[in-house]
Amino acid sequence: MQFDAIVVLAGGLLPDGGLPVWAARRLDVARDLHMLLDRQPPILCSGGGTPHKPSIIGSNGHVLHESTAMATYLMAAGVAPADILKETASYDTVGNTYFSLAIHALPAAWSRLAVVTSHFHMPRSRALFADIYRLAGSSMFGDPHRFSLTFLSASDEGCFDDHVYSARLQKEAGSLAHWQGVAGGLRSLPELHGWLHSDHLCYAVQRQHEFGKRTIEDEKLLESY
Repeated sequence: MQFDAIVVLAGGLLPDGGLPVWAARRLDVARDLHMLLDRQPPILCSGGGTPHKPSIIGSNGHVLHESTAMATYLMAAGVAPADILKETASYDTVGNTYFSLAIHALPAAWSRLAVVTSHFHMPRSRALFADIYRLAGSSMFGDPHRFSLTFLSASDEGCFDDHVYSARLQKEAGSLAHWQGVAGGLRSLPELHGWLHSDHLCYAVQRQHEFGKRTIEDEKLLESY
């Protein structure tokens, strides 16, 4: 088993800039896989922030991107800096998928990827990566199976109380259903690009006035982002 890269999806930040337990577990899974393989692939930390919370400002006065905190965690866990990559453009799981493709996978000519996230986050992540990378394969290479994707889940056990876990699973199911509706109308990578930058809250200029407006009223659920 070999991979060109291991992609780890961000899971938010704590108020002090540290990582919540579910995000740390994702990185532990990625580190363990990285160390296990004979030819150690780079670990891509994917995530800039979230529209659900204000950005964390680091001690240097600049925005602390989620992927920067992730890289710091991996280095402390023994992964060499040269084996870690970052993607700071994304502010949600759609962005994680699209920008991991556009910024890294395509220019680096990756085709075999391991994708790591939490168990609760996996159904939506799996659908997004499968759909978006399939569009890229078809549009750019004439081969919908150009990219080989392997998915690894980090355990949710003990991460949330029952109320938060149930609410987050419900939110994930709703977001997955919404994506499936969108994906049904997309037939190429250019069409995806057009939708992302014309309709998506996080990336469309015509919706930038909406960015940061509160959409999650449950304080406990908000802590899971």
